[in-house]
Amino acid sequence: MGDSDDSHGYIVIDEKKCNGCVLCIKVCPTKAIRVKKGTARIEGRCIYCGECIRACPKEAIKAVMTGDDLSSLCRHAIISVSPVFYTQFGEDVMPNDILLALRRTFHYIYDQGYMNELCNLATELYITERPAEGESVWPLISPNCPVVNRIIAQRYPSLLKHLLPIITPRELAARHLKERLYAERLFNEPIGVYDITSCAAEMISIREPVILSESYLDGALGIRELFKVIHKNLRETDENRVLHQSGGIGMGWGMSGGEIAGMNVGKCLAVSGIQETIRYLEKIELGLFSEIKYVELRACPEGCIGGPMAVKDRYQAKNDLQRLVRMFGVEKRINNADVQKAYREGWFFIDRKTFLARSESKRLSISEAIKRQEQVEKILGLLPGKECGICGSPDCRTFAEDVVDRRDSLENCPFLDFK
Repeated sequence: MGDSDDSHGYIVIDEKKCNGCVLCIKVCPTKAIRVKKGTARIEGRCIYCGECIRACPKEAIKAVMTGDDLSSLCRHAIISVSPVFYTQFGEDVMPNDILLALRRTFHYIYDQGYMNELCNLATELYITERPAEGESVWPLISPNCPVVNRIIAQRYPSLLKHLLPIITPRELAARHLKERLYAERLFNEPIGVYDITSCAAEMISIREPVILSESYLDGALGIRELFKVIHKNLRETDENRVLHQSGGIGMGWGMSGGEIAGMNVGKCLAVSGIQETIRYLEKIELGLFSEIKYVELRACPEGCIGGPMAVKDRYQAKNDLQRLVRMFGVEKRINNADVQKAYREGWFFIDRKTFLARSESKRLSISEAIKRQEQVEKILGLLPGKECGICGSPDCRTFAEDVVDRRDSLENCPFLDFK
């Protein structure tokens, strides 16, 4: 029994563009990609990190988003705007200008950065009060990166209890918008809330969530899909309405370290990049960093500004975002009393049972796992150890595992003589 996973519909490979160069299999952190008959395929457990999208020189790999066809969106589309979007249009373009430009295409626009600030305070309250509950699992891990959540669920299920049980800002924003707009009876027909994102894992996190039993979002729009439309609208917008609500703290979430920058709870860490993230998850699983209160993990380099759906260079985006943080200040713009009241009423919380009881992996018994490992080691001993990738697997061990799991044949190793 292997780690096969058939839910690959949110990362697609265009066979006409793919030339089988194997660069994607070399960067895949979960070794989910194989090259067969000259074409890359996803055959293992994909975590939708987007590393293959970045690596592909032919642009043959794509993350599927709701907005491939904007006309297919719900008639009453509500757009929740990630702070990353504010970094894509140049340093002279202010967040409110971008929101107004969006409003020329969509009916209702929401500044998600404001919800980030609410979640900052809710996280502070949870960490501060947690010792009184008699719990001692440290550090807590941010649930805000959907790739990190999938890695934990698939490879480190023992760390599920470390995930902060607070709903992410993008999900809270979607729930809040639906509740408020339906209560105000602004719409007589169903509304759909869509997140603007740089993340390749956003759609899978909406359709097959790890933490929530069901997502409050109806879809996700990649920044690349919207960039040209909104860039054109920027030149035509003359409306004088204020839609931007968040301060620098809320906007800072778009880059690595931005989430913990808004909290005052003791020792925290911010880690970005898929390989670094995996290394730190391994260390946390070993019991290290127990003196740390909170770890902000982001699979993309430099955080969400480094997402594969972003347009602008991540270092330029980081520079622009840092400037915006300084410009709009490092004080939260929220009402502390209102947030504390909502916190006491449980408004922010996930049902912990939902994800503590969940593991996406179908695990082998101990005896089956030992037998499988013995078979893998036996086949590995036959292989040349050249790690060449000619067989279509990223390395010899992965090829050996594929052979044991009957997904490949020893005959596909070009260095073995079967005559």
